[in-house]
Amino acid sequence: MNQKHLKYIRIAVAAVMFVLFVGAGIGIRQLNAVLVTQFAPGLMSLTSVFFLDTLIAVVLIAAATLLFGRIYCSVLCPLGILQDCIAWLTHWKKWKWNRYRFLDTRPVKYGVFLFVLILGAAGVMLPLIALLPSSNFFTIVSNVFLRIFSSVDPETAREFGSAEHAARETGALFRPFSVDPPAAAFAFSLGIFLIVAALAAWRGRLYCNTLCPVGALLSLLGRNPLYRIALSQDMCVSCGMCAAACKGGAIDAKAKSVLAENCVMCFNCIGACKRGGVTLEKRPKMAAFSSSRRHFIGAAGGVVAGAGAALLVRRIENTLPRPSAEPAMPPGAGNAGRFHSKCVGCGICIRECEGHVLVPSVTQYGLAGFMQPVLDYSRGACVYDCNRCSNVCPPNALLPLSLAEKQLTRIGIASVNAVSCVGCGLCASKCPANAIEMVSGADGRKAVVSEESCIGCGVCRNVCPLPDGPAITVSGVSEQMLVKPPEPRNEAENAEKNAGREKVEEKKDADAPAKQVAVVNKKECFSCGLCADECPVAAIAMVDGLPNVNAEACVGCGLCAANCPAGAIEIRGG
Repeated sequence: MNQKHLKYIRIAVAAVMFVLFVGAGIGIRQLNAVLVTQFAPGLMSLTSVFFLDTLIAVVLIAAATLLFGRIYCSVLCPLGILQDCIAWLTHWKKWKWNRYRFLDTRPVKYGVFLFVLILGAAGVMLPLIALLPSSNFFTIVSNVFLRIFSSVDPETAREFGSAEHAARETGALFRPFSVDPPAAAFAFSLGIFLIVAALAAWRGRLYCNTLCPVGALLSLLGRNPLYRIALSQDMCVSCGMCAAACKGGAIDAKAKSVLAENCVMCFNCIGACKRGGVTLEKRPKMAAFSSSRRHFIGAAGGVVAGAGAALLVRRIENTLPRPSAEPAMPPGAGNAGRFHSKCVGCGICIRECEGHVLVPSVTQYGLAGFMQPVLDYSRGACVYDCNRCSNVCPPNALLPLSLAEKQLTRIGIASVNAVSCVGCGLCASKCPANAIEMVSGADGRKAVVSEESCIGCGVCRNVCPLPDGPAITVSGVSEQMLVKPPEPRNEAENAEKNAGREKVEEKKDADAPAKQVAVVNKKECFSCGLCADECPVAAIAMVDGLPNVNAEACVGCGLCAANCPAGAIEIRGG
C-alpha cells in the first residue's frame, strides 16, 4: 500500500470518531459506548471496579502504542482531533509564524505529568480536571458550545428542551440541552477551550506535548515503538518540509531524526516529502534522543512543584469558609474521600441527570473539588426512578448502581423547620421513600422525617408550597449508605398523609364560613384535573369533568390555584 494513503485513512477514522464523540457529548445515549475508548478514565476505572470492556479497551490502546507509538492521540482522543480541526483552519502557508518546527518538549511534558501525578496522589484533582483531554472535551461541548447555542438561539433550544421532556416521558434515549452550568464553570471551560485553541493555532499539538498527562503517559509507553516514522539517511536532504508538516514538532530535519515520544502518528510528514525520504518502518536505526540534565531538572521540578502545590491548596482550603450544609454527592459516590480522588469532572453524569439537579461544583467541595458534580436542590430533585449518573461515569468515580440499589442509597438527609411548616402534608404524600409522616402536637400538625428511611432525594423540598421558601432543607452526607426499604403504606396511612383529616377537623368551628377556600371559575377551566391531584386534603373532586370544591374540607392552602394551568382557581375569604 502507498504509505501516503495512511494520512487519509487516519483522517477518515478520526472524523468518524469525532462525530461519535460530539454525539455522545450533546446527549445521544446510544453513543455512550464510545466513552470506553478513553485511556485515562479507563485506567482510573480499573483501580476501583473491574469491567471486561474497559480492560480490553485499555489493553488494546496500550498494545497499539507499543506497536505504533501515539496513534491513540490522532484517532481516539476527542480533544486531539478538535485541535487538528483548529490547526487545519488556521494553518495557512502564507503565515510563516505558524509553520511547525522541531521542539523537544520532554522536560516540560514530564515535569507537568509528575506535577499532576503528585497532586492527584495528594487528593487534589483540579490540575487533572483542567488538563485531562477527554474531560476537557466533554465539558467544552456541554458547558460552552451548548450553552452558547442556547443563548444565541433560545427558540431552538426551547424546542429541543420540549423534545427532551417528551423523550423522558416516552423513555427515548436522546437528551440534549440538559446542562445549565454555573457562571464559574462556564468561564473555566471557556478558558480551557481558548487556551487549547490558541496553542493548536500556534504550534499544532503543543498542548499534547507539554500539558496533556495522557500524552505524557503514552509518550513513556511508546518511546520505542515497533513501527515508527523514519527519515532515510540517504534520500533526506534536510530540506525541512517534513518538519514544517509535523504538528507534533517531532522531526529534527538537520539531524534526520524523529522524536518518537512527540510523534502522534498523523502521517502528514510522509506526504510532505517529495523525495520519498520519510516512511513508516519497523524499528529503524536512527540517532537516539538521550536524556539530559534539562530533562532531569524538568522532572524533579514537577515533583517539587506538585508537593508544594498540594500543601498550598490544603492551606488555602483551611482558610476558606465552609458551606453551611454538607454538599450532596451523586448516587454511587460511596464516600467523599474516594469520590474526590476518582472524579475527573468530565460532566457526563451532569448531562445524564433526569432531574437536572446535578451541576459542576464551584465552592461546595472547596478548591480541590472544583468542577466535580454536586446536587443543587434549588434546581430540583434527584429522580427516584433514575440511576443514569452512576452507570455512565467513565472513571467509575460513581460506582454502578442498579435502580433498586439507587432507590435505597442515602445521598443526603432532609430536615424540617417546624416553625415554618404549615402541615399541608404534601411532602409526605410525595416522598418516594415513605420517610415523612405527619404528626399532630401542641404546635399543630407537622412533618417529621424518619432518618432511618430518608435517602435525601430532595422531592420533599421541591414540592413544599410555602411562598417564602420551603420549610424543608436537604444536606448531603460524607458517607453514602443503604437505608431500610420503605414500608408500603396502608389505606389508613394514605388517608392520614394525603387527606389531612385532623387539620380539617380542627378548623371546623363557628368561623368556618369566613375561612379561605378555593373557588373555581368553571368557564375558564378546561378539565385537566390537576387541582384534584394536587390537593393535599382531598377537598377537590372531579364531577362531570369539572372540579367541585368541598368548602368544609378545603384549608385554603392555595396549591390548586398555584398549579392550575388555566388560572381558573382563586382563593377567597378569610
